[in-house]
Amino acid sequence: MTLNHPYRSLHVPKDAPFELRPSSGKGWGAFATRRIGRGDLILKEKPLFVVQKAHTEITEGDVLVAFQQLEPTRKKQFLCLRDNSSRYFKSMNEAFAENSFQAGIPDVTGSQSNKPPAHGLYLLLSRFNHSCIPNSKIPTTNENAIACFATKDIAAGEEITFCYNTDFECRTRHERHEALRFVCHCRTCSSSSRFTSDLRRRFIRGLQYLTHGVDIDGQRQRSGASVIANHELKEAAENGSIPLSSRLIYNVLVMVLIEKEGLLDDFMLERMRPSVFGMAAFFTTRSNIRIVRLMLEQGSWSDKLFMAFNLYGRKDASDHDFAGRIRALRGLP
Repeated sequence: MTLNHPYRSLHVPKDAPFELRPSSGKGWGAFATRRIGRGDLILKEKPLFVVQKAHTEITEGDVLVAFQQLEPTRKKQFLCLRDNSSRYFKSMNEAFAENSFQAGIPDVTGSQSNKPPAHGLYLLLSRFNHSCIPNSKIPTTNENAIACFATKDIAAGEEITFCYNTDFECRTRHERHEALRFVCHCRTCSSSSRFTSDLRRRFIRGLQYLTHGVDIDGQRQRSGASVIANHELKEAAENGSIPLSSRLIYNVLVMVLIEKEGLLDDFMLERMRPSVFGMAAFFTTRSNIRIVRLMLEQGSWSDKLFMAFNLYGRKDASDHDFAGRIRALRGLP
């Protein structure tokens, strides 16, 4: 019976705007007990314990050592954890792997800490279920504490979800499910429009390759891969010679596609907007500057894109210098 379920013993803060209860087809989840406004803090949680190793290097012994150092009440909290079939995990390491997060998540600027890799076990946030179009996000960490914020208004009774991977806006439904190792039934994955969604997300991945010169794994795509099929365009992306006007169009188009996917939250805007507004400052040809200014004045990203298309095929006096900057940043000759 759910009344006696071990998760009833997990310590949810009294002022938390959610409760833990069964979620259809997903084990247990977190559900809003009152309206949560966009941008509101949902939960800030410190880990039960941290293992200072990369995720793939953590062993049963590492988890056992950390567990033995806990106070008795905290040991009981760890032992409450079950998998989504309501069975106990087969080992401590399995329980840790399924309920841990990287401690020291990159912030919205993408910067990384020089600290060694570490993973912490978070009792409550690990109960939040996944969605490919979530209503919350864990954008930053403060030391080992993780904060979760609402990315849209959440109604009382609505389940609180976040996306388990940071690059899912670039992955198709099949690729997402392979990474998750379970089938997601969110609106994007289960609706009749998922084919359109897959096209958008594949397009985003290609556009990001054109601007970054690498795929989402940080590597150049192998020969014959389908992210960028045009060899000349792929080579231009990798050596930094994509023209400034094309780069700006690609970046604005990514914003439009992400917005269409329902993923353009405030944190995504903070991370990606500099790539548009910062790039706009590099134009030096007067006629191009005039178009860029008009583009920036547009209210919506769709309107910005329509205006940016006026730059298509146009060269700029700063193309050569900008390409040099890109090559220098990538360590290319």
